[in-house]
Formats: sequence, structure tokens, C-alpha cells
Amino acid sequence: MYAGQREKLERYFRNAERFLWGVIPGDKRIVLTALRAVLRELGEDSVWIPEHQRLTYAMVSESLLTRLGIERIITGIVIRQVKRQFADRPEAPDFLRTHWLSGTLPRWQTLQSLRAPRTVKRRLLDAVGPTKDARTIRQQTSDILDAFLDVNSQFNYVHGWTVFAGLWFEEIEPLLKEDVEKHTA
Repeated sequence: MYAGQREKLERYFRNAERFLWGVIPGDKRIVLTALRAVLRELGEDSVWIPEHQRLTYAMVSESLLTRLGIERIITGIVIRQVKRQFADRPEAPDFLRTHWLSGTLPRWQTLQSLRAPRTVKRRLLDAVGPTKDARTIRQQTSDILDAFLDVNSQFNYVHGWTVFAGLWFEEIEPLLKEDVEKHTA
């Protein structure tokens, strides 16, 4: 990763609409708990993301940039989370990439077939009815697909691509290919 690309990715990271671009689905408690686990997997001390304090995502983002740097955030957290969450549906990234490259949006029905199976708890909550306003629901991701696409679940409509989709297909995936080529050459 060259210096200009590093600086650009840092700006995208700091200014992202969703924390970590939404690659860890869930509400704040779930996201921070998962992040602590990922940091432990990386051999990092997760104590600097305390559970008892009211943290903002901006505070955590700055801590991550300071302690890990953008390269390690991308390789150790973002790429790892995307691969982990697509592990049981390996066709999904290729499907998304094909649509991205062709400048088209996936159909709602096809996208739903690529979603991770809903848990019993989620099905029960969906059956009871919405308890939060639409804005809160939109801000929370429930599947890694939501990190790539902006969907309107009320009208069963795929609105468009997120900023993360562009970053993934245009910046991050090429870095992965460069890394593979370096190790195989």
C-alpha cells in the first residue's frame, strides 16, 4: 500500500457512514463485542475498548487507527470479517463483483437468496413487528450484504451501492491480489 492510498483509506475510514463500513453486522453492543474478539485473535489487547464506558464509534475508530494503522485494520479486521461472513456462501462476493463491474444492481429476490439464514430470535422479532423507527433499522446492518448494498426492506427494493462496495472492489480486492502475487512470485 503506497502512502497516498493509505491516506485515502484513512479518510474513508474516518468519514464512513457506518462504523468499519458495516462489515460487523449488528447493534453497537454486538459490534464492539465482536471487535474485541477480533482484536484478541490478532494478538492485540482489547482492554482499550472497555465495556463499561460509553464509547462513540469515532473514539474507537481513532484508537484503531492509532494502535493498528489502516493497513492492519483493512487486512486484520475488514478483509477477515468479509471472508468469514461469506464463508458459507462463497458465490456471493463473485455475484456482487459481477454486478458492480457491469454497473447494475442485483434484484431484490436474488439478493434475499444470498442472505445468511435468520436466527430463531430474529424471525420471532420480525413476526412481532417493527419496534424501532426506520432510520435506526437502516443504520444497523443485519448481514454483510448490507455493507455492500443500500436496501429498502419496507418496499423490497435495492436502492444502490454503498461507499464500502466501491472501496472493496476498487481498492481492497486489488490489494488482496497484489499480496497473493507477491507470495506466489
